[in-house]
Amino acid sequence: MSRRWLFVLAVLLTGAYAGWAGAQSLEFEQARNELQAGRDQIIREELGLSAEQQAGFWPIYRAYVARLAPLRDREAELVRKFVEAYEAGEFDDDFAEWLIEENFAIQEALLGVQKEFLAGFRSVLPVQEVARFYQLENKMDAEVDAQLALAIPLLE
Repeated sequence: MSRRWLFVLAVLLTGAYAGWAGAQSLEFEQARNELQAGRDQIIREELGLSAEQQAGFWPIYRAYVARLAPLRDREAELVRKFVEAYEAGEFDDDFAEWLIEENFAIQEALLGVQKEFLAGFRSVLPVQEVARFYQLENKMDAEVDAQLALAIPLLE
C-alpha cells in the first residue's frame, strides 16, 4: 500500500501550515483523487472479485464514494479550521465546542452512509466479502487518521 498518497493528503488537509487558497485547492483535489484511486486499487486487489461480482459491486461502490465525498470534505474543512485557529491562537471555548459537535456529527454521518449501503453490498457479494470490504475501508481510514494524528498539533 502506497503511503505517499496518505502523507500528501495529511499534509494538504492540515494546510501544511502554509495557507489554503489558490494552488493548494488544486493540489488538494489532486491528492483526494489520488487517494481515492489508491483506495480503489487496494479494494480491487484485496477483494479479488469475479467478473460478475465486479459488475454488481463497482456501481454501488461509486455511489457509496459519492455519498462519502461531502463528508470527507467536511472532515478536511474541520481539520483546516482547527489548524488555522491553533496557529492563530484563536482556539476559544466556543470554537472547541463547535469542533467537538462537528466531529461527532461527521462521524455519525459517515457511519450512517456505511449502514445505508450495507444492504446494497450484501445484494452483490457474499457476507464474508462484505465484511472484508468494510474491514479494508476501516483499515484505510485508520491509516489516514494515523497520518493526520501525526500532522495535527495537540492542544496545549
